[in-house]
Amino acid sequence: MVKTSTVPCMTTQYELGQTTSRIVGAMASLPRKRPLPLVCQASVVLSMMGSVTIQTMASADDYIAPDLVKVTTPLYKASLDYFQPRFGTYQYTVGWEGIPAASCSLSFKDDGNNFIVETAARTYSAVDLLYKLRYDATGIFSKNDLTSIKLTINHRENSRHKHVDIDFLPDGGRVSAIRSKGADDPHKIAVSFIPHNFTLDPIAAAFIARALPWELKETKVFDVFNGKSRYYIELTAVRRETIRHNGEERKVIVITPQVRNLTTTKPISKLREAFIYVTDDPYREVLKIVSSVFIGSVTTSLESFTPFAHNDANPAQRSQVQSPQEFRFAASM
Repeated sequence: MVKTSTVPCMTTQYELGQTTSRIVGAMASLPRKRPLPLVCQASVVLSMMGSVTIQTMASADDYIAPDLVKVTTPLYKASLDYFQPRFGTYQYTVGWEGIPAASCSLSFKDDGNNFIVETAARTYSAVDLLYKLRYDATGIFSKNDLTSIKLTINHRENSRHKHVDIDFLPDGGRVSAIRSKGADDPHKIAVSFIPHNFTLDPIAAAFIARALPWELKETKVFDVFNGKSRYYIELTAVRRETIRHNGEERKVIVITPQVRNLTTTKPISKLREAFIYVTDDPYREVLKIVSSVFIGSVTTSLESFTPFAHNDANPAQRSQVQSPQEFRFAASM
């Protein structure tokens, strides 16, 4: 339950639609050879907004400090008894209406003490001519309950550089963040607060959501902090279905997100639809994300998974390099 009466309903899907609107509006003034890569900026934006990181932030004039937010969300207890994420690297492509614009990757590791997730997104060279994005994030979270420990983000968009470091003390303690325009920025901004709620970074929230059991029409809610803003994220399982992905039939849970920025006074804005296709098996792999934009839709699609070599995985988890078919068979025994 959100306790702040002025909480707006700004979503990352809506921001993507607004970005696409600006792109399409600018197309009229460009030579015919150039609109295609410019439109593909929308695809790149989804790779950031529709995945495990949230980029939408409030401006200084309408910003509410995160310590002033009063919100209550469930204290979810994630368990690895059923959820068995695979150690390795997932490769995704991002495209608008079938036109490729960027690549994304996600690597999941076990360092012996914690889990580590490294994510990256890169625009393709043709898009770089007009819009260049280089994005890297590393999340560290607990092996016991998947709760947040640390998140680091490097975001380069054309000539602009943003760097974020977030630290979470255990057991719901203080959350601290430092934002800057790079290592040499003399005007670093520090934020520190005690959330008085079950608060996570975007990566840990995504993994906990994957680890939990899901029933149709069920909604789970999360309080997520990205270094500046806090978000109230609702995830609803809208249906189960079987899709064909990369030549294989996969059973999936289709989840739709709703995102509210709790740290802005901006008015409520209309939402655009997004659907996340997660495998209905112990791997809970994200096969694709489809989001409606100003014109058409943007799709982030899983292209491949490469497991780590056996000596790179935790010994207790080395069996995870088996195929999804093998795992499903074993789970049904």
